[in-house]
Amino acid sequence: MSLSFKNIFGKKYIPAVLIFFLTLLLYLPSIKIPFVNDEIAFIQRNQPTNLSDLPGLFNKKDYDGYYYRPIGNFVSGVSTLVFHYNFKYYRIINLLLHAIAGILLYYFLYFLLQDNQKKIIIAVFAALFFIAFPLNDYVIFWQTDLFDRLMLIFYLAGLLNFVRHNLKPGFFSLLFFLMAMMSKEMAFSFPLIIFLITFFFKNADKRIYKSLLTSLPYIALMAIFIFLRIILFNNDVFTAKDAHSAGTLFDIIKNYSLFSGLLVFPFFIREIQFFFLSHKLLAGILIIPLAIPLIYFLFIRIKREPLLIFFILFVVITIAPASRLFLRWYLYLPEVGFSAFLSYLIFSSKVRANKLSYILASVILVIYSGALVIKEKSWVYNTEQSVSILKNFIDKNKDEIEQRGVVDFLTIPAKVDDIPVFQLGFDKLFNFYGGFQKPVTVNVYSKSYLSSLSDSISFLNQSNKLTLTQTDDNYFILFNNGKNLNFESNNFMNEDQKKLTIKMQELKNKLLFTFSKGKFIMLKESE
Repeated sequence: MSLSFKNIFGKKYIPAVLIFFLTLLLYLPSIKIPFVNDEIAFIQRNQPTNLSDLPGLFNKKDYDGYYYRPIGNFVSGVSTLVFHYNFKYYRIINLLLHAIAGILLYYFLYFLLQDNQKKIIIAVFAALFFIAFPLNDYVIFWQTDLFDRLMLIFYLAGLLNFVRHNLKPGFFSLLFFLMAMMSKEMAFSFPLIIFLITFFFKNADKRIYKSLLTSLPYIALMAIFIFLRIILFNNDVFTAKDAHSAGTLFDIIKNYSLFSGLLVFPFFIREIQFFFLSHKLLAGILIIPLAIPLIYFLFIRIKREPLLIFFILFVVITIAPASRLFLRWYLYLPEVGFSAFLSYLIFSSKVRANKLSYILASVILVIYSGALVIKEKSWVYNTEQSVSILKNFIDKNKDEIEQRGVVDFLTIPAKVDDIPVFQLGFDKLFNFYGGFQKPVTVNVYSKSYLSSLSDSISFLNQSNKLTLTQTDDNYFILFNNGKNLNFESNNFMNEDQKKLTIKMQELKNKLLFTFSKGKFIMLKESE
């Protein structure tokens, strides 16, 4: 008997083993990534002193006082009790959670496509695409995004339980949905996905009515959860009243376009961003000729394979709760629908899947994996170098820093090659690596987005003013912080600035540092 794909991977546990080992192969180097960005701040927010403190994590809002995500807080608290501050264990847990999500995706699609003869092929490659998707760097490498990883696991577990029980609501499906909502707000899309599954996969009359009836228990549970969250924790429905919740209809349409672009082409994100900003007309001229034949091709395929509509709607609906703000880790859940769409598109022709389908799917998987590995190497290098630079700086100036108790940074490297080394929570990170006897107050006046740690930031003291200048594609950014408002700049808020100017009298009597060419530099008052 010949060894076909179905003969090999039709074995009960082989697909799960394959998905697990691909995750291990791709993400094992990430255990070298030290704590960066706001990871220490995130861990310390939910740090219990003993086991009796853990239940209290279900009775608190998240760090900004608005979110209610107790599952993530609880898991973070347990991790801290077990692993303390050994970053390698946190990285291992992250890749294991990602592997679990990939395995759940395989089984969800396997049982969803139960009447499809190529369900094994489609489900396996969809899970492999998802595991290797190049945009997963933030979601997997960044400890603070624990919420998305947990939410997706419970989300997929709920969908799997639903399809395993003949598309009928059950206790465990509802329980997993509740746990997903307690992990992150993007889970609010779950009832609509239940509606779509029932509509597309249950052959019966009055499909809209029966699909709505099937999704009602999930809608009711979500309504109760939101109501209790508002009453007990004074939460808004989605997020805080800030940039995370603001957004016009135009912003939503724009973000949907950007999200779609990243899913279709998840490469060279920083380079493409600068190209679009610098050549908007040319970018539009190039995109239209490419988009029209792609849309036509999809239209023809959808007419032959209506289930492609289901996977497209999965992407559209799961983006909706986060459509007001463009952050790429919001695509972790929509990636499920896109990976399934891509695999189904390749293998769903009515004729038997041929060698060309396998070759195409394998090439895409290799490209995804290669892009992810390149990004992972950049994460490892830039985070290790950034932490080394910070530690050396602290060791060199520790006595004076401790004596003053306050240190001011005119600028710090926030992102390097799109990797958030010191973007958020720098004060907690600084004190963590400093190991000071007493906590040191850290003031950051601006943050630099760099292509490389060796990039130059020139500074000039002239006419009692200090001017910092970025070069090439790099820029300064300033978040809404009162102490930063003394910079002389037009419209500095929400703008990418190449140059910053500040009056020297604003910096008087400060222990002041800036960053350039891979090191922190002390600025004397006389400079």
